Amino acid sequence: GYLAYYAAAALIQGKISGKQGESFSAGTLGTKSVGANGVVLLGSPTTFDKGNIDQFNF
Repeated sequence: GYLAYYAAAALIQGKISGKQGESFSAGTLGTKSVGANGVVLLGSPTTFDKGNIDQFNF
């Protein structure tokens, strides 16, 4: 939600077009870059497994 808002705002304002390599400010998340196929990633995905699942409170 938060990152999507900043990405959409940058697109609407013409600051980015969605091409790979473009970057934009995403508030407290810092500067984010557009990757292949117009994808913007927040960060690496979190992997849950039996060794770390107890570290998370759902």
